[in-house]
Amino acid sequence: MTKRGLRFVGFILTLLSLSAAAYAEDRDEATGATGVTLYEISERVTFDQAQGVIVRNATSPLQGFAALGTPLCPSALLISAPRIKSCTVIATGTDSVSTVTGLGPVSGTFDVVINAPGNSSVHVPDLPVINGTFSGKVDLSLAVLHHIPLGSITGTFTIMRTADPATGTQGDLPQPVVLPFNGTFRMPFKLGGQGRFERSQRDHAAVYLADDLHTVIPVKAFERSTGFPDVRLEVNFGF
Repeated sequence: MTKRGLRFVGFILTLLSLSAAAYAEDRDEATGATGVTLYEISERVTFDQAQGVIVRNATSPLQGFAALGTPLCPSALLISAPRIKSCTVIATGTDSVSTVTGLGPVSGTFDVVINAPGNSSVHVPDLPVINGTFSGKVDLSLAVLHHIPLGSITGTFTIMRTADPATGTQGDLPQPVVLPFNGTFRMPFKLGGQGRFERSQRDHAAVYLADDLHTVIPVKAFERSTGFPDVRLEVNFGF
């Protein structure tokens, strides 16, 4: 490798270490015990009618964190970045959910990203080191049919490309890595009069509902996008 190439790789590894330190506190809170936590940064929704059933189509960019040692944040990264505690994950997902059953397919793409050369240490990570696709099924029946702000998802992540630590360039894997997963959606809301669920508004206090359907979990500052509380997706690998 040329001296220029070595400097480039060294710069990438330095920035990875810096960005890990800068985001460590929020990442530790975000990953929790689930391994990967993603947040819907925004959402575009349309409605179509097919065979007499209205279908809700949605596309969302997502961003979040994978805990170190999980498939999307392999411990091998510690060799080049000893201080890293988690990895930033970005994705774009699309689903089509029946308004009658609350069920439908989901698919999309994802990247594990680090801070690119030239960025400051507080810049959002944007250089892919792992990428691939995901697909599966979503079950939003609790939300659609019963107005309970929870949902579930099952499917697979498929890792198709990774970066070569020696060169910093990406290449296709000889054999894609398929990772079964399941997850829980938590839709933010606020409690109105008499403890009723209400739609959360920008900059207002908001909460998530726990699995026991009783306990509420406060939405934290980093779980918002431009003031709006985000839908939270907690992912576990394996069934």
